[in-house]
Amino acid sequence: MSNNTILTGLSLGLLAALCYGANVPYAKLAAEAGANGPTVVFYRAFLLVALLGGLGLARGGTLAVARPWRLPVFGLGIATSFVGLCYISSVAFIPVGIATILYYTYPLLILVASPLVDGERLTLARLAIFALAFIGLVIALGADFGALDWRGLVLALMGAAAAALQFFCAARATRGINPAIAGFWTQLILIPIALAACLASGRLASPAVLFAAAVPVGLHIGLFVLAFAVHLTAARLTPPAALGLVFCAEPVASILLATQVLDEHLTPEQVSGGTLVLIAVVASVLMESRRKVVSA
Repeated sequence: MSNNTILTGLSLGLLAALCYGANVPYAKLAAEAGANGPTVVFYRAFLLVALLGGLGLARGGTLAVARPWRLPVFGLGIATSFVGLCYISSVAFIPVGIATILYYTYPLLILVASPLVDGERLTLARLAIFALAFIGLVIALGADFGALDWRGLVLALMGAAAAALQFFCAARATRGINPAIAGFWTQLILIPIALAACLASGRLASPAVLFAAAVPVGLHIGLFVLAFAVHLTAARLTPPAALGLVFCAEPVASILLATQVLDEHLTPEQVSGGTLVLIAVVASVLMESRRKVVSA
């Protein structure tokens, strides 16, 4: 990959992370209006299937996936499904802050697995950047580690493992087929899984509920659609180890927007922790840029 390609991928990855983070406060507003998470995910998947399917047909004339890329696409669909289900479910047993901290160990999982999966070197600089970002997250989220339920811990860590798998599968799938086609099949795989989750919780709301909460639901879905599309494009251009570090900006975006949308207030700990995360993200981009220039 060229230096410009890597920088483009990292920039797109940062945009995706910011959009993913920004959609969280609107998801909370939608839930408060009666449109719970599993319901929104279920209907959102239908919208994405239509949009990405149409885009895939317009660009390639077919939605078929060649045999070498079917396993990565299937893995991407399963991983994407479990990222949401495990992460969201974990907060029923443990505090949100702790769930988020455990979930955001996935960049470390990517770093550790990259030498085995992609042949990427596990450098001390990358580990130091992740450590800085992770410390920043712990400070910003200010989690209370008392009274932990093992079910929540397991679910949050399963979400982290699914997120790591998602990055690797996305990199494989999008380098073999158009990102729109990969996204189409990912969301198609997600639909029955999301439906099962809705039925299991007894909370599959009618579309009328979505229209009643049109503003927060629309903003949540719009930001997620943009984030998902940009994420798949970034995965095609950037190694998972580098892209995973940039995604540490996602919870910072959630915290910042929550102060505006949910009228929450930033504490000194959130400001200092968020600053550390942003420093780590900038350092990651600069390090990857320099590394590619030197190796070119």
